[in-house]
Amino acid sequence: MDYHLNKDEAINDNEMIDALQRSDHFYVTHYCKKRNQIEKRRCFWDSKSKLWETTNGKFAITCVALNQETYEIDGYRTFTDVFQVSGYKHIQGSEVAQ
Repeated sequence: MDYHLNKDEAINDNEMIDALQRSDHFYVTHYCKKRNQIEKRRCFWDSKSKLWETTNGKFAITCVALNQETYEIDGYRTFTDVFQVSGYKHIQGSEVAQ
């Protein structure tokens, strides 16, 4: 599942939210200001996750982020400066893009 939408389309896109809910996990590719680089973070969607617009007018996604090495829950993270969201469904020991 890859979506190429503008900010307003993404925030109001129920199909995108449904796809994130159905996915086993997804990757958010975003710019990290702290490390001054583009990063990809493994995440999953739950009942507290959301797509929204910041007060600065940026697209934001709040979701459960996983540790890069152990895949244990790091906690909720809000990502802005998002380039791509790719969802995956776990099927019999392999990752399949949704």
